[in-house]
Amino acid sequence: MATEYWVAGEDSGIPAIAQSLMGNHPDLVLVEDEIAFIFREKASKRGGKVILGNAKKAPALVGVLGDTDYKFILEVAFDEWGGLNTKQKTGLIDHLLCACRVEENANTGEMKCFIAPPDVSFYWDELDRNGDWRPRPTDASEAELQQFTEVFSSVGDA
Repeated sequence: MATEYWVAGEDSGIPAIAQSLMGNHPDLVLVEDEIAFIFREKASKRGGKVILGNAKKAPALVGVLGDTDYKFILEVAFDEWGGLNTKQKTGLIDHLLCACRVEENANTGEMKCFIAPPDVSFYWDELDRNGDWRPRPTDASEAELQQFTEVFSSVGDA
């Protein structure tokens, strides 16, 4: 059976949450009106884990189908969305927006849109056995390094 998709309109709260988070995503200002919010009927699973949402670079074909040349598509699992509280909904949309990146070529003015991988990725078993073993990024600020250390040093204490 085919998965159904539909636009997540204003009544879903998703566009309003995304708009409230745009200050945290200054690189998306140039394309904020070119981000499509859609619901997926049922959450997909990867490795037995429920996927609450997914950020995708919009294919050029999507622009042919409507009036907007979308750069990104944020897909949210409708069957899971209603069970999330406000903090979780905001966190999910922020997570998806963090994946969406825009870089402008200073010489040509051309914009490059892409999906970035998460900055941090661990498996719980790996973290439990080895702790925070990963090297720190060389371009991270002192505040970022401190935050990273605080988050992952408390995991083993829990």
